[in-house]
Amino acid sequence: MRTNFISTVYGSDIPGIIKALAQTTRSQGGEWLTSKVIKLDGQFAAIMSVVVEEALEMHLKSTLELTYPSLTFVYAAAKITNQEKTKIINLVVDCIDRPGLTGDLSNILANLDITVEKMECTRFAMDGINETVFSAHLTLAVPKAAESEIIAGEIEALSEDVRVNVL
Repeated sequence: MRTNFISTVYGSDIPGIIKALAQTTRSQGGEWLTSKVIKLDGQFAAIMSVVVEEALEMHLKSTLELTYPSLTFVYAAAKITNQEKTKIINLVVDCIDRPGLTGDLSNILANLDITVEKMECTRFAMDGINETVFSAHLTLAVPKAAESEIIAGEIEALSEDVRVNVL
C-alpha cells in the first residue's frame, strides 16, 4: 500500500539541491506529487507531497536525512481530500525558461482547485534561440465539468511565449 506525506526541507541553497533531493527520493522508491520551492538570500525552503510504498517510508526519510545532514527535514501526514476527481486531462506546457516558472504554474493549478497527478518538467538549451526552454508534461485530475481549453488558457496567460497543447 502506498502512503502520502508532506516533507518540508530547508537550509543553505546549494546549487542543484532540489534536483538532488528529487533524485534521492526516486532512487528510494518515492515520488513527488507536487512541490514548492522558495529561495531567499542564499537559503531555500521546499515543501513536497511525497508518495512511497508504506514499507519504504521510514527508509526514504532516513536516507534523505543521512545524505543531506546540513539540511533540516520536517514531516507531516498528508490530509486526504474528498474532492471528486472525475476525469483526467493531459497537457504539455512549453515556453522560455525563467526563475519561478514551476512555482507560478503550480499556483495557477492550485488556484483552479486542480490536482496534479503527475508533472514532469525538463529544461534544455536551444541553440537557435540562445535560450533555455522549459517543457512540462502534466496529468491533471479535474472535475467532470472542467474544460481543458479554459485550463490551457489560464496557463498560457503566464506570459506571451507560453504554449499549451491538450493531449
